[in-house]
Amino acid sequence: MKRLLPLLLALALCLGLSAPALAAEFSDVPPTYVFHQAISDCVEKGILSGYDDGTFRPAQRVTRAQFCVMLARAFYPGEDAAYAGLKSGGWYLPSAALLNDKGVMFYGDKSWKAPSVMNVRITRLDMAQFIANVMKNKGYTVPEAGRTAALSKFADAASIDGYYRDAVGMVASLGIITGYADGGFAPHETMTRGQGAVVLYRMAQCMAGGPGTAVPVQKEQEAPTTLSNGKEPTEENVLEIINGLRETWPEDTDFSDGYPIGNSSPVRAATHPYPRAEDPSTHTSNTLGCGGWATLVSDAVFGQAGFPARKVPLEEARPGDVMVQLNGDGRLVHVTCVASRPQKDQDGRVSFTVTQASTGGKTVYRIHWDDEYTWKTGDKYTYDIWTRYPE
Repeated sequence: MKRLLPLLLALALCLGLSAPALAAEFSDVPPTYVFHQAISDCVEKGILSGYDDGTFRPAQRVTRAQFCVMLARAFYPGEDAAYAGLKSGGWYLPSAALLNDKGVMFYGDKSWKAPSVMNVRITRLDMAQFIANVMKNKGYTVPEAGRTAALSKFADAASIDGYYRDAVGMVASLGIITGYADGGFAPHETMTRGQGAVVLYRMAQCMAGGPGTAVPVQKEQEAPTTLSNGKEPTEENVLEIINGLRETWPEDTDFSDGYPIGNSSPVRAATHPYPRAEDPSTHTSNTLGCGGWATLVSDAVFGQAGFPARKVPLEEARPGDVMVQLNGDGRLVHVTCVASRPQKDQDGRVSFTVTQASTGGKTVYRIHWDDEYTWKTGDKYTYDIWTRYPE
């Protein structure tokens, strides 16, 4: 994943229109990938497919129109044929019209018929509403107490628009769309193809028992205990992965597209809570800029499932650990990924190298390797180290 490609023509972008393939055949969906099982299920059912270059592009963002097509294929297969005459007005219109007649569509007629409205990225709120409407249409219910309890657990519940609260409570109580590691639901963040596959897969699990009270999804499989390359979580094996990243992301590579799936990572729980120095009301991103790059490196090594982050002293940092640079007020200044073991000299200075995405005073974030940092007691900045190596 060197850079996310720019938007293509609508049909090509939509769902991947090449011949169906199993997720194991996609170069960017290895068996250790956190969404592998869900993507495999959707591909096997013909809901989603890959691209001609052998990729699935799980990090690519999903639009409202694309998600309508996904829902129609998954839960009303073949029924959109009755609306085929509408396709001349927009490739997605047969599916959208079908969902509208089923009572699933909640955008007004002028909106769901307008490509300018439908070809925008779908938020977690909108996806939750679509899911809830499909399940209600299919005859599934969730007790009000369960919806209320699930909604109340989100740290940002107050920011969830009133119109969507019932839907969010429903999907959360069923485990279809869950919160992030920092306790928030992040209602206005947009969804990816990989995440879209997961929610469809989980919806099918909830519906397995037939109409009636919906059953929460089964417990997720046990988290992996090996690195993303299948090897033991040793420093040597971590460095092997990091050295591979050097080839994929050479020095000075443009990182403008960021890492869109970073918010699914355990790294978010560690770095997101820090208030940013330039604006204490905001927090670091795990998708863009320095935080996005540090999260990408960490996930490339440890994967997106398992290996939770824990804090360790600077002197114990190892390659692959995430470093948070703090100012005198304890506010976040920068996020990097450690590239070498720290060395302490006779004067008490601790030196180490990192890989980072930085602007260098410009507007574009670029990748840099082996940048050296030195710290001594009383310095202007301090460093929190978050490791995902097992204890």
